[in-house]
Amino acid sequence: MSSTEEATDAHPPEEPPVETTKTEDSPRGKKRPQPASSEDEQCSKRKNSTAPPPPPLPFVQLPYHGEHRRAVSAVAFAPGESICHTSALCLAASASADSSVKLWELTPSMLTEPSRVQKNLSPLNTLVGHSRGINDLAWSRKGDYIATASDDKTLRLWDVHTGDALVEFKGHANFCFSVAFNPQGNLLASGSFDETVKLWDVRSGSCVATLPAHCDPVTAVDFNRDGTCIASGSHDGLLRVWDTATGQCLKTLYAEGNPPVGYVKYSPNGKYVLAGTLDSTLRLWHMSSANSPPQSEILSKPQSRSKVLIPSRGGKCTKTYKGHSNTKYCSFAAFSVSNPSRQTVVAGSEDGMVYLYDLQSRKVRQVLKGHSDAVLAVAAHDKKEILASGGMTNDKTVRFWVPAKPED
Repeated sequence: MSSTEEATDAHPPEEPPVETTKTEDSPRGKKRPQPASSEDEQCSKRKNSTAPPPPPLPFVQLPYHGEHRRAVSAVAFAPGESICHTSALCLAASASADSSVKLWELTPSMLTEPSRVQKNLSPLNTLVGHSRGINDLAWSRKGDYIATASDDKTLRLWDVHTGDALVEFKGHANFCFSVAFNPQGNLLASGSFDETVKLWDVRSGSCVATLPAHCDPVTAVDFNRDGTCIASGSHDGLLRVWDTATGQCLKTLYAEGNPPVGYVKYSPNGKYVLAGTLDSTLRLWHMSSANSPPQSEILSKPQSRSKVLIPSRGGKCTKTYKGHSNTKYCSFAAFSVSNPSRQTVVAGSEDGMVYLYDLQSRKVRQVLKGHSDAVLAVAAHDKKEILASGGMTNDKTVRFWVPAKPED
């Protein structure tokens, strides 16, 4: 199945309401509109003269950053509903090839008075224990725990409050490249260069299922919003969706030319999967068997938690995003949807910049410049307009981005 490169974006305009200020009976027994009075006209003019809301201000880089000793491989924000570190505006974590995870706390005063913050941030805590570089990290929903995937072939579970490693997950035969918590917090999914996806019991550290998922390294895994499905991506060019309970493969998708898949991410409503491929393209795949809903509903949360995936059907590529450079490395992407007037797809790029795409129009909204090497790690806070990015070997920094102030 090849991807459909063009999305169906056209929507009929909404019809304006019919004015019924004064009416009289028509010959056919219906009410017909009468001309509005001068007072009504003036009121209408006042309404029509109301200026449209100004466009959102562009993102700017905060004047401070975090640093690692080697390339930054992943960044992620603690969920907005996190119960830990409630005094902070937000909490972020970054993973690195230096085998560590660093925690970064952003407080409200750091945004209101950024000039008072030292240029090089001091981490809130540093998690150390892996013997080789860390490729990915994931937060639990409550923000109490972080899971990491490492080149030492293991996963680890960390207590965010103490910095202690609680559980070590062993079983992969090659590098662990990706990790994700299910929404309930009792399962981890991992993808490895051993070409498998494994499910793990968080408390015991035991492997509860192994999926012979792909025929090349598994580069990414993600749960949908209710945890009933797992998406996986691989260098074999396939995006696959699995039933968490049974291990059954529900869908197999691939783009034209079969480019390697470097990243997959479910949309917040679980109906779409964003896939990054090594042809410098992000594709948004619709997961249900029916025709795509209006594009404005892509990120709306469904009222039902019922499964939207139908095993007998594939998916449809509804949108593609192009402009960033991604042909060598597995690069992250993110949905930034906390501001309804600026719903954005965030993409790292090998040209050292971060690309912000308009979710609906697919156009590049803004390009963020600040790193001195390729940017593979990007993240967006789920409740606030805050972005994070991490640079590779010649950069090694973690940078944060927020909307400019009106006076900037």
